[in-house]
Amino acid sequence: MKYLEEPQLSWLNSVLGSYEIGDRVLNGKLETYSCKKAGSDKRLAKSLELYYQQEIEVLATDVLGSSPLGPLASPATRKLLINLISTMNASFPDYDFSAVKPEQFRKVLDFRIALQCINHDLAELLEAEGNGSVEKMWEGIAEAMKLDECDVYSYIPDMDSDPFSDGNLWSFNYFFYNKVQKKVLYFTCICKGLTYDTDTDDETMEEPATMDDDGEDVMEDYFGMSSDWEDGS
Repeated sequence: MKYLEEPQLSWLNSVLGSYEIGDRVLNGKLETYSCKKAGSDKRLAKSLELYYQQEIEVLATDVLGSSPLGPLASPATRKLLINLISTMNASFPDYDFSAVKPEQFRKVLDFRIALQCINHDLAELLEAEGNGSVEKMWEGIAEAMKLDECDVYSYIPDMDSDPFSDGNLWSFNYFFYNKVQKKVLYFTCICKGLTYDTDTDDETMEEPATMDDDGEDVMEDYFGMSSDWEDGS
């Protein structure tokens, strides 16, 4: 996966590098990659393809069809999984995500869910950055990716073996995947307490707030959808 420089996202990457809010600190980034593989990416792709082929041979057909991204028997599903895993490996070179299970990924059927969750989780940061920060963020993302051509996916962390565990209060991971451009934008953020307290494991995170008018306007501007859009219409 080749990293693609996106100057319009540099301001947010700079802010998200380490941003303190009260007793918490946010660490996040937005990175875009070409899906063209070279070197270690090709080796990883071959290794994962072999693994998935072996899984196809040993698992029942009904199990294969239960993957949130589609059946492993489908070459398109395997290619998608390999691209998502390769993106995470490129973004976090100190970790190996090759053992990530297909069921740890989800397709976001309604773009509003991803937009709303990102805006909610970064609300304090964006407010502190000043008026227009939400619009500036999504303008940069829209400039980097043709959002109306993108499928959106999320990753559910393995709390025992990846960088999104070990005392984190919350995290999000979204992939904006453009098959036409053969390009993916990976947007990830981790929130930790400045002083780790083991009791934080028992804390319950708030549900995302109901989308306000500004959120609906952003959705319509950058995803090319009206606020009454529903999946399948």
